[in-house]
Amino acid sequence: MLSLLLITGLAQAKTYTVLVYHGANPPYYFEEQGKPKGIFVDIFQELAKLTSYQFEFMPLSVARGQRYFDQGKIDIEPGINKVWRAEADVPGIYSIDYAFSTEVLLGYQSRCVGKHRPEQFYGALVGKVRGYRYDNFEAHLGEDKIVVYENVSEKELLAQLEHERLDYIMIGSVTADYYISQQPKYRKFQSCYEISRLPVHMRLQPHLTELQTGINIALRRMVNDGKIKSIYAKYRLTH
Repeated sequence: MLSLLLITGLAQAKTYTVLVYHGANPPYYFEEQGKPKGIFVDIFQELAKLTSYQFEFMPLSVARGQRYFDQGKIDIEPGINKVWRAEADVPGIYSIDYAFSTEVLLGYQSRCVGKHRPEQFYGALVGKVRGYRYDNFEAHLGEDKIVVYENVSEKELLAQLEHERLDYIMIGSVTADYYISQQPKYRKFQSCYEISRLPVHMRLQPHLTELQTGINIALRRMVNDGKIKSIYAKYRLTH
C-alpha cells in the first residue's frame, strides 16, 4: 500500500514512488500514529519544496523492495551505496552522495574487548537483515568463518542479541544509536568493529535522468546549507 508523503508544489506535479523498509530501520523511516516519520521523510519533504515533484512512500520488506525495484515498480531507493546493488538485475542510476552510512558489528561490551580484525569474530553467530549486503566483508561470512543468521529487520536482531541468541549483529550505526537512545536496555551494547563507512545516494530507475538532475540540484543545496545535518540532528544523531 502506498503511503502519501506530501503534496506540495504544482497541482499537476509528477509523483514518484520511494522505497522504504517497513519496520526495518528507524530512524530513517517509521510510523507514529499512522503517519510516516524519520530521516527519509524529512529529506523528501525538503526535496518536494525545492523541486516540482511529489513523492509517495512504499513500505516493503528488504527482499520484496529490491524485487519491486528490479521490476520497475519503484522509482527511488534512498540511502544506498552503489556497491550494495552492484549485483542487482537493475543497478539503476544514482544521485550525488549526501551523507555517509557506517555499518558495524554490534555486541555486548564485554565481547568487544581486544577485537580489531574480522578474523577475531570467526566462529561467532552474527545476525544480519535478509537482503543486505556488506561488500568486502562478505568474504568473512560462511562456513568456518562468521556464521550468519538472517532476520527481517534490525529490530528483531536487537531483541535476539539482547537475549543472547546471537553473539553480534550487523547494523548501521545510525540505526543502532537510535535504538540505544530510545531503549535503555540496549545501552549495554557497543560497536565492536567498523565494517564499512560509505557515501550514500538516491538510487533511481535508469530512465529517470530528468529526476536525477532535479534531485542532484536540490540535494547539493541541502548539503551546502546544512539542511541534511539538521535533519540528522533532529533525531539526536550525528552525521
